[in-house]
Amino acid sequence: MSAAPAAVLERERTDRPARGGRPAKRAVRRWAWRLFRREWRQQILVLALITTAVAVTTLGGAILTNTPVPPTSTFGTASHQVVLEGDGGSAGLAADIDAVREHFGGVDVIENQDVATGAKGGAQLRAQDPNGLYGHPLLALRSGHWPTGAGQTALTANLASQLGLRVGDVWQAAGHDYAVVGTVENPWNLGDAFALVAPGTLTGPVQATVLFHATADSLAGFVFPQHVQPITPQTPSGIPPAFLVLIFTCLGLVFVGLVSVAGFTVLAQRRQRALGMLASLGATDRDVRRVMVANGTVVGVAGAIAGAVLGLAVWIAYAPGFSASVNHHVSWNQVPWWLIGTAMVLAVVTATLAARRPARDAAQMSVVASLAQRPMPPKPVVRTVWKPVILLTAAPVLLLVSGGIAAGGGGRAQVVVLAALLCEVFGLISVAPVAAGALGTIAGRMPFAARVAFRDVARYRSRSGPALAASTVAVYMAMAVILITAGRFSDSVDYVGPNLPYNALIVAGGSSDVAQGLGPSAPQPTTTSTTSTTSTSTTAAQDQAAATAIGTALGSSDVLPLDIAEAGVGTCSAAHGGGNCRSNGVVYVATPELLRHYGIDPAAISPDTMIITARQRLNQVANLDIIPHRQGPSPDATRPGPFTHPKIQYFAQLPTGTSEPNLVLTQHAVDVLHLGTAADSWLIHTTKPLSDTQAAAARRLAAEHALTIETRNNIPTLNQVLAFASAIGILLALGILATTVGLVRSETAGDLRTLTATGARRRTRRAITAATAGALGLLSSVLGTVVAYVGIVCYFQDALSAQMHNVPVTDVLLIVVGIPAAAAVGGWVFAGREPRSIGRQALE
Repeated sequence: MSAAPAAVLERERTDRPARGGRPAKRAVRRWAWRLFRREWRQQILVLALITTAVAVTTLGGAILTNTPVPPTSTFGTASHQVVLEGDGGSAGLAADIDAVREHFGGVDVIENQDVATGAKGGAQLRAQDPNGLYGHPLLALRSGHWPTGAGQTALTANLASQLGLRVGDVWQAAGHDYAVVGTVENPWNLGDAFALVAPGTLTGPVQATVLFHATADSLAGFVFPQHVQPITPQTPSGIPPAFLVLIFTCLGLVFVGLVSVAGFTVLAQRRQRALGMLASLGATDRDVRRVMVANGTVVGVAGAIAGAVLGLAVWIAYAPGFSASVNHHVSWNQVPWWLIGTAMVLAVVTATLAARRPARDAAQMSVVASLAQRPMPPKPVVRTVWKPVILLTAAPVLLLVSGGIAAGGGGRAQVVVLAALLCEVFGLISVAPVAAGALGTIAGRMPFAARVAFRDVARYRSRSGPALAASTVAVYMAMAVILITAGRFSDSVDYVGPNLPYNALIVAGGSSDVAQGLGPSAPQPTTTSTTSTTSTSTTAAQDQAAATAIGTALGSSDVLPLDIAEAGVGTCSAAHGGGNCRSNGVVYVATPELLRHYGIDPAAISPDTMIITARQRLNQVANLDIIPHRQGPSPDATRPGPFTHPKIQYFAQLPTGTSEPNLVLTQHAVDVLHLGTAADSWLIHTTKPLSDTQAAAARRLAAEHALTIETRNNIPTLNQVLAFASAIGILLALGILATTVGLVRSETAGDLRTLTATGARRRTRRAITAATAGALGLLSSVLGTVVAYVGIVCYFQDALSAQMHNVPVTDVLLIVVGIPAAAAVGGWVFAGREPRSIGRQALE
């Protein structure tokens, strides 16, 4: 007789320290490296997320810390400055400068004189010493040499481009001929358009900035001219940008950690037999855990290094373009190195901690079960709903306490809003496993495929919960961006967006800039609707002819005269104080030409209407005022203060660009409030979008007639921002859901084999996977959307009707409906393949 087979005995496994010494530790490291090298495809998502998180932190930290202009950017190395006004050549300005110099000692004087260029804002002739005592950081030479005498100038690049001049050309300005000898810039304001001349050669300065050092006692002992006050650098308030980046980096790494847990769980499941072999060779539970944890550390180190290198490479390439975007010079090495190092350390810690739980589960499997590659049994986890309820309830309360959008972004408000954001994120992370477990309670009423899918998600929620939390946070972030952006673009008072269509430009005279002022300090134009002079009429006729000539040069006869009202439309803190007023955009007058151009019947305007507008819901702004521009602390008898609660009519025919006539005062408002008007702007439409050559030609023609032009800016439209945010949120959520579904289905591979062996068709297998993906997608989209919506409503508070009247329903539905639908369709398409082996598992 043959001997009976010996029973398979399980070797006792302990956590006693291994006695292999260095060879054992070296073996553990080799196993960890082998896992990383052989299973890189399964870890590519985790590696990519860690790389992206560190790269975004590096790039975001560099951008946010370099975006604000330092408070000392206009002071050079001085501690104080004072701006003195002159009248273009009088001795009073020189006397004021001499008085400041005599009292404070060494000073640095920067003299300016306006010069017309045809572009909105114009330019300046600037007399400044490049080697001045305090102002030398405000000048930089880019080519050529500094102007050294009368008749020489160095232009900024933007001014030279507008004028079509290069080094060696001759420029006629302010009645003088200037030889262009170089190009210069203000490193702290690259948008500053000026022509530098040698000190002492400016014949008609109208303004002088005096830089000096002073103590409190010396300031108190000097009497500055009337209406002139010394200026000192302001200390920045609020949370430092780098600290905000660090906080969002931590949130991002929490998100990465949630996905990493799922990824390392899949890896442990795939390498369960190899880990069992390692244990059978004498490795303790601690050694098995170390293999997985060391693998997580390797992934974290690789992702952190790759992310830092990628982020720095992108920043170095982007720094020159970024300098142009923020209008001040930024060097590539001006990055918060401490933030990059902290992000790299946190990335390694995140990956290491994410591998600990799968490592602990793998180490607790018996050697026989591991070698047989039996599925890891799910562990019952007690989830309480009190933690997510407390966190998700605290978030709206904190937003209400912070004051919301009306708080103005102060330091205290920023801290409270940030705390609310953390409560929402961690509340979503806590509620995701509870929501996944709730699927099991409703599975009994579902069809067979959905019943199996829901119960699998609930059974393995310790694996599916973290990934579901990550996809929910992705939806939450995308939805928050969509709602905040929609609210910002929906503000009828603080109006934002593109200024003009691509085929339009505005030709304007000097009064158009004056008319944009608001409050007591705004200068009062001399041209009114009731009085005019012969010289004013002659000038207006000449400007009209010049505007028509510009339109003809562009091949357009569509030239619309625009009358600008001497008033603003906005909100004030006091009904008749005129201070702390808020307005946006130029206010035009409803002339017969304007109404006819946009097809508005004058009879459709009520006799008592004060404003017609294309801004939706402007009539719902409770404290809207018409604020006349005026001089002096209080209005006189013929110029009333802010007119409250004006009657408003909405006309969709009016344009929506911020510089177009989207906000128009009726003639009734002009007459009742005795407002002045300035007829010196013209809107020109062309048949095709304006080219750079056409815009330059228009600027030259405008400069010849002392006019300016305005073309389309680069502000994106609302639809562009929403499309970008929606696409990022959907792609990120779908990617995470794909990982989640793959994890759950890999955990239940044995059940799938059993179903296939008992006759389950491909349609059934497809339906199980589709139901799993659709249910998780629906959970993440609904949870993320609801929490984001409640938070934004609490943030807008009193401005809710103005900010949320134009909710982007299409984008919201695209996320709420599109994510679960796309997940279900993807699960159906990519599932259904019959397992390679039904009777046994394939050897690796």
